[in-house]
Amino acid sequence: MAQKFRSLLDLCRRRGFLYQSAEIYGGLRGAYDYGPLGVELKKNILNSWWRHHVYYRDDVVALDTSILTPHSVLKASGHVDEFTDLLVDCTLTKERFRPDKAPALSTDKNGHIPITAPDKDTALAWAKSIKEQLAPNVKITVEGKRIVLYTTNICQPDKKGENGKIIFEMMDQHQKPLELLYHGYVEPNTNSPFLTDSRPFNLMFKTFLDPIDPIDRVIQTTIDHPNDSKSDIRERVDDALKPSTVYLRPETAQGVFVNFEQVVRTMKTKPPFGIAQVGKSFRNEIRLEHGIFRTPEFEQLELEYFVAPWEAKHYFKYWRKERYNWWLKHACHPENFRQRDHASDEMAHYATCCTDVEYLYPWGWGEVEGVAHRGDYDLTQHIKNTGANFEIAEETQPVSLDPVQESGEGDADLVPTQLPARYVPHVVESSCGLNRAMLAYLCDAFHQVEDGKGKPPRNVLKLDPRLAPIKCAIMPLTGKPEFNPLTQKVAKSLRRKGLFTVVESQKLKIGKRYYRHDEIGTPWCITVDYQSLEDETVTIRDRDTGNQERVHWKKVHQVVGDRLMEGEADDLLE
Repeated sequence: MAQKFRSLLDLCRRRGFLYQSAEIYGGLRGAYDYGPLGVELKKNILNSWWRHHVYYRDDVVALDTSILTPHSVLKASGHVDEFTDLLVDCTLTKERFRPDKAPALSTDKNGHIPITAPDKDTALAWAKSIKEQLAPNVKITVEGKRIVLYTTNICQPDKKGENGKIIFEMMDQHQKPLELLYHGYVEPNTNSPFLTDSRPFNLMFKTFLDPIDPIDRVIQTTIDHPNDSKSDIRERVDDALKPSTVYLRPETAQGVFVNFEQVVRTMKTKPPFGIAQVGKSFRNEIRLEHGIFRTPEFEQLELEYFVAPWEAKHYFKYWRKERYNWWLKHACHPENFRQRDHASDEMAHYATCCTDVEYLYPWGWGEVEGVAHRGDYDLTQHIKNTGANFEIAEETQPVSLDPVQESGEGDADLVPTQLPARYVPHVVESSCGLNRAMLAYLCDAFHQVEDGKGKPPRNVLKLDPRLAPIKCAIMPLTGKPEFNPLTQKVAKSLRRKGLFTVVESQKLKIGKRYYRHDEIGTPWCITVDYQSLEDETVTIRDRDTGNQERVHWKKVHQVVGDRLMEGEADDLLE
């Protein structure tokens, strides 16, 4: 599986889906640029989401809010105080990681601790660091890229939270043994036990909106109070910076919540209704892994659906099902998608209940979307901090109660008994990572087909045609100019229908050109040949079946359009 994933990443780089950002300058860790095909694939996924959740409904409107977010908004929402992870540094490898995701210590058959370095040179450098700084005079051996730490005893942490300890064997048997605290985990990639204590790490990117460099205020603060303690100086610095502090938003949702009253007023709407938003979010992720799966800059497809309190359970179950079905619509292998309900100890501070949609990536199950019942937490917090009027007035008995009662999923006890009644809406949120969606659908579509005769397997991306970057490739049989007029007519007819179409006129055999487009997921290749010059017919080849159909060139856009709409028609009938 790992080799197959590497082959997919190689295809993405080679064919123009993904590039390392600023690669000619050595690249930027965790940052990627989307090439010509990557842009199209991402846009097509977004468009599918938008059609299903905005255009196909009459109860959803859209917003596009600012990326820069004031401190006061994220303080009210709880992000300033809650949006942190406990992190640990490895003093040997300099890696930083979350302890709750880290493995326990591993030992060899002799009870000693093996540390695995990336290569022999690194192993020698780490061994020197251990001998001179981290554990002087401890007995160690180096075997290639493996360092072995000799131990006499390892005490595990107890259930009451007391730390364990590792007791090392010394080079000099008369020397007092060295003891190292053991918290129950090690650095995930190397098995190194040389760790700092865990400490909170804020996941938000902070910046400053100020024409005057705020660092001058920081310098002045430290000069004016030279005898303050470190904690006092930090508090004064934070106070000096607060007026100009803003954040790159960690989620798009807060922009929706602070605009709630304005949307209700301008659109003349009331619950149940949703607000959709697509946009960039930023998180100062420590572990950047698996290509675009986890990156500091990512794009979200979010829907905040506002409902009366007594309808919240009903609509949580509704959106839980609706969102899962959307993922399956475009999947080659639906069995590789699943839903997983959160346990109570893993939910966000605002959530009443939450379900993840997960995809079975080559490294294991990974979240691609969360559907959460956020209750009235967000709107209530902003009411408390601003006095905003986010309440909804019910003048008559709620007409939307019937489906809730029929399904048995509502909260009948919350239905107002006296009218008029006022309530703060509850929110059901679906939040999908567009970057992760793109990676999931690439993995799902990536096939390696054996053609036999001792040849290596060829790559085929069996993307849903609605998601495929290029819809049609037109292939004149040779490079002779007499094919050009008809080729351009076919191309123009498809482009006028909004279908991304390319002309593939390279001097390659037609079969090789087919295979090139199979590799990037093009669902239909259209061949213009000598017969086309006689009767104006062309051949349409299907990517997945290899079947070919001869039609008049004026019908090509209709044939392709009908096949693209087959899935959309099913969606509209549901």
